[in-house]
Amino acid sequence: MAPQRVVLPTNVTPVHYDIKLRPDLQTFVFSGEETITVKVHEATSVIKLNTKDLTIQNVSITVGEITQKPVSIDNKEDQVTAFTFATEIPKGEALLSIDFDGEINDKMNGFYRSSYKDKDGSTKHMAVTQFEATSARRAFPCWDEPSAKATFAIALVIPSELTALSNTPIERMTAVEPEEVTIYFEKTPVMSTYLVAFAVGDFEYIETTTTELDTPVVCRVYTLPGLVEQGRFALEITPKILEYFTKIFGAPYPLTKLDHIAVPDFDAGAMENWGLITYRTVALLYDEKTSAAHMKEQVAYTVAHEIAHQWFGNLVTMEWWDHLWLNEGFATWVGTLAVDHLFPDWDTWANFTINEYQQGLSLDSLRSSHPIEVPVADPHEIHQIFDAISYSKGASVIRMLSNWLTVDVFLAGIRRYLKKHAYENATTNDLWDALSRESGVDVREFMDTWTRVIGVPILNVTEEEGLVTVEQHRFLSTNDATPEEDQTIWWVPLGISPRPVSIVDPNQTLKTRKLSFEVPQQKDGGFYLINKNFTGVFRTNYPASAIRHLGQAILAGNPNLGVAERAGLLADQASLATSGHSSVERLLDLIQYYKNEKAFVVWDLLDGKLNNITQVFSVNDRTYERIQHFQSKLIDRMVHQLGWDFPKDEDYLTSRLRGVILSCAGRSGHEATVKEAKRRFALFMAADSAEQDKILHPTARKMAFEVAISQGGVTEFDQVMAYYTNTPKQDQQSMCLMAMGAAVRGQELIQRIFDFALSEQVRSQDFPYVLAGLSMNIKARQEAWSWIKNNWSTLVARYTGNMGMLGFCIKIPVSKMADAAVLKDLDDFFADKDTKEFDRDLEQAKEGLRIRGKWVARDGAALESWLVEQGY
Repeated sequence: MAPQRVVLPTNVTPVHYDIKLRPDLQTFVFSGEETITVKVHEATSVIKLNTKDLTIQNVSITVGEITQKPVSIDNKEDQVTAFTFATEIPKGEALLSIDFDGEINDKMNGFYRSSYKDKDGSTKHMAVTQFEATSARRAFPCWDEPSAKATFAIALVIPSELTALSNTPIERMTAVEPEEVTIYFEKTPVMSTYLVAFAVGDFEYIETTTTELDTPVVCRVYTLPGLVEQGRFALEITPKILEYFTKIFGAPYPLTKLDHIAVPDFDAGAMENWGLITYRTVALLYDEKTSAAHMKEQVAYTVAHEIAHQWFGNLVTMEWWDHLWLNEGFATWVGTLAVDHLFPDWDTWANFTINEYQQGLSLDSLRSSHPIEVPVADPHEIHQIFDAISYSKGASVIRMLSNWLTVDVFLAGIRRYLKKHAYENATTNDLWDALSRESGVDVREFMDTWTRVIGVPILNVTEEEGLVTVEQHRFLSTNDATPEEDQTIWWVPLGISPRPVSIVDPNQTLKTRKLSFEVPQQKDGGFYLINKNFTGVFRTNYPASAIRHLGQAILAGNPNLGVAERAGLLADQASLATSGHSSVERLLDLIQYYKNEKAFVVWDLLDGKLNNITQVFSVNDRTYERIQHFQSKLIDRMVHQLGWDFPKDEDYLTSRLRGVILSCAGRSGHEATVKEAKRRFALFMAADSAEQDKILHPTARKMAFEVAISQGGVTEFDQVMAYYTNTPKQDQQSMCLMAMGAAVRGQELIQRIFDFALSEQVRSQDFPYVLAGLSMNIKARQEAWSWIKNNWSTLVARYTGNMGMLGFCIKIPVSKMADAAVLKDLDDFFADKDTKEFDRDLEQAKEGLRIRGKWVARDGAALESWLVEQGY
């Protein structure tokens, strides 16, 4: 039975908010006054709404000509304030007026402040909002639930030299006094509180306008002074994305403007506030000269994802957080669709296969995962489901469904769904109903197991006497599913290539436990493939003979195995080696067939999987050195072929490929690469800023910094820290933090990096970059975990209420460890602590440790033997 939701009574609901706020960027407080038009559905003397960290000054309610004040105001319930009136408020419409004060906090949620240095080096502040999931209540009293939709008229009283932004265009401005102005914004459409937004500061902007929409939309990118040209790429793609989505969704963008704003301190990557999308700086700004190559795709995808929400999430909103995936899974899928539309040469869907797709499958192979549709009762639980299940698995099952129905039919169903539920709330079943009506098939029957049941299937493949049999079971990374856990029969689109004659269903859908078919005959090779294009959400466990035939086809460059197939096959086998369905030796045997590989996407995955093996099996120094040698030899040909230089007009994927090859070479200790990295690092640090990009391209910079620090010491560490301090670019700063964490050696420098990370020089949002680097550092990760324990109270004070930051501080430092002692340490350390803010992350961290520990125990000796036999 689903837990009872912690929600407000529905006897009184909001219709419209008139809100005026006066923020003070010197004292970091604000005063507010609001009048809420409410609908009283049944007579009551008590009105409850959400507040947090607000001081209520005055309250009154007016019905017709009669106004009364409450006889009591209490907030005994968590984040709920109750106004009790002497006279019962009758059914009908009423005006609830509230005066209140609050803090412009430094917690990156609610109405908060973000600091920066101006051109003179003085500290300045801007103020901005982050209300998802439940932080609008920190800015104004409200019904802070997604289904409590209303319209909003925002007004901000600010110093006249500053700029104010909100969801809608400015309606009018009036001077309060010579140095202040009140800015009134147009009334919003009907919307949820978590999408309301405003910002105040010293901003610059660049602007363009759509050209292919019936009603032109003004598009702007706002930044702090001096950064605006870095928003040019995001601005250029914005009208194209708006026009594309308007076409495929069959519904116009409902506002006349769309602003993007870069925020120096920002908890998440971006937030889809209607008409005013907020971003972490590195997710919006891109500099062709100084940004690493992958940042361009990151910006393109993030912008597309957030614009997709303007329809899917804003126009039609989930009924409750159980259906978060409707917002995030769809935006992830259609954001990728838009990037592929704009940049067809980027191989975006193959990249999806090694990123979003793998992240979703990996998390859902844990017992501590959750269904896509997960019951959420308490506001404290909400931020924990902003994870790879809601985003990545959600997007992957949508991709699978769109392929099953065809993309055209799927989008027609989306248009039906948006038209029916515009300006309202919807559930997963509402989406299935629209798609079923459009397609003529029962989509719910196909999808319910994928969204309402935890886990994903593994297809165990056997061959006998000319027949192939596939049998589905629940896939767990522990390889120990019980009969009770293995009850689900998924509908699995098999995607067998070549298509078996005996399977007549065009979608090749497995609807039973197992299915047999004749061995498909490939014209130019003896292999067959299951899960063509890797659109199906499952793992495939082939017999050894089938893997060998696939490997031979890869080595020969068979064109019937595309980038997604080559990458997906490798990802499956790596996952099966970890779980014990296969072995690490069999995985390394397969990897050797990839020695002629030239695709960036495949090498990116290869690099990650080899690095994972290195990290997990580093408990043995001999094995660690031999894996390094194996990687170095595997990468050698590509290193010499690609070199270090990035030609100006080089295609995007080649630049990405060179970056990942150099990264792999540097980490594996490839002799020539290490030597060149040290040489270029020394030249880079001695050069002025105008010459540095010519010496060390941004895409290769992190690797060179890591090599220099790990091969050097205090001097190189200090040089990177000085570069961090002097560079104005946040993407370069985050790169420095990761490099220092990944390469630091010795207790003294480890302590220095933590001291630095908690200093005012490092934004609190960027602390996880240090942890991410340290997690990959076999010389420092144990010390990092000890530091987390010793400083836990500091982290709790800093990050409670943020989007998953505390969970990140637990999961990341131990994410590559395989030590049973650390598992016991986790249990002991958190035994007496309140973990409700991060209980899912804690369980996932423990489960990961158990899985990796079993892997090392099972395959450690065999890995050592394989490496010795191969001459490493």
